[in-house]
Amino acid sequence: MKKILSIIGFVLFVNEGWSQSAQALNSEVSLINQLCPEFSFDTLLNYNKEKLALSDLKGKVVIIDFWGTFCIPCINAIPKMEQLQKKFGDSLQVLMVATDGFQKAKQFYETRQKANKPMYLPCAINRKFVKYFQLNGVPTYVWIDEKGFIKAITDQSQITEQNIGDFIRGKPVQLRQMVKEVRRDYKKSLVATASEMDSSSVLYNSSLTKYLSGFTSTYTPLTRGRTKVSVTNLSIPLLYRIAFGDTANSIEYNRTVIESAHPEKLSCPKSESFEAWRIDNTFCYELMVPKEKQKDILKIMQGELKKMFGYNAFQELRTQKCLVLTADKDFHFWASKTVIPKVIFSTGGITVTNYPFAQFAGMIQHYIPDKIIFDETGITGNIDIALQAEMNDVDSVMEALKKFGLHLHWEDRQVQMLVIKDPE
Repeated sequence: MKKILSIIGFVLFVNEGWSQSAQALNSEVSLINQLCPEFSFDTLLNYNKEKLALSDLKGKVVIIDFWGTFCIPCINAIPKMEQLQKKFGDSLQVLMVATDGFQKAKQFYETRQKANKPMYLPCAINRKFVKYFQLNGVPTYVWIDEKGFIKAITDQSQITEQNIGDFIRGKPVQLRQMVKEVRRDYKKSLVATASEMDSSSVLYNSSLTKYLSGFTSTYTPLTRGRTKVSVTNLSIPLLYRIAFGDTANSIEYNRTVIESAHPEKLSCPKSESFEAWRIDNTFCYELMVPKEKQKDILKIMQGELKKMFGYNAFQELRTQKCLVLTADKDFHFWASKTVIPKVIFSTGGITVTNYPFAQFAGMIQHYIPDKIIFDETGITGNIDIALQAEMNDVDSVMEALKKFGLHLHWEDRQVQMLVIKDPE
């Protein structure tokens, strides 16, 4: 999930009914079973009125869907949320709340409309409402009962027809709440921190631990002179990608091949909740070396991973189906150097003004992370382009680029790949 800064929200001080005001909430106070403050929304998309107050929804179960146009899991969940709204009708209101602003949300809705994939759920934009819930990331779902009480804050795995149906009918529902983020004290070694949280979590003397609840998945790239690698809650393939990368970057996801009889240990199956999967399949790892070994730190890490997990990992040239970006000879969408550089991007499109072409191409790659893209346009200057497409759909991007004399097509290429294989 995309990281959202945890900040101070608000708390309610009334006994019953929807609140009319909200005061600053201590970040340590749980929102569960508290009455939701009376927020009002006047920046709305796909709603038949100019304003919406939470009190207008009293008597209905409300599911707040916090999402962002940058978040692929959020986008993929939209059809499911629309189906649930249709299923439960007037007894349920799904309200989407965009976390990255009105313009990006509006562009996303318009792009879907043009693609004959119109959005049916209303969407609100309210920065104070987002801050109140102190989100760790998106998608996040807030469950509010018909009296206005916050009953749960969950991830996507808890959004099921059975759970929502029981919630509407007032039946007891055991919902797994999202774990509140824990701030890690990086002055302490990982082993010391893990031992304080769970004495059984240390698995290896060189600081390998199992998943540590509450910590976000993190990795700080090596910089010159650093003698420590430290990662938190990452999968085995990502550990290998770091070890076979360089001091600035890991091997890219789309340049990794997994050859295993048990791939479910290396990546989360589509049928399983990632929140549940990562408990047994992600790890924390820390390696410290003396200064004279700093240049060899990643080679040492490769050997450590081999000892700890047993997989054979190596790099070799493989034939891969890749996307190649080319340009017509008469490409003419050059920028005026007098204009202030500007960029707006979301899953609904990319608009750049006086912006480097290489960074524009990089943003296309961002939305298609599992494909390898070669930029062979030869364009090195700044450009002005307003691209409207479903950025996570290759065919949509291909079609939209043609308008600008740009072409994205498939080719077989020899690519240096990281191969991760089962032990022989």
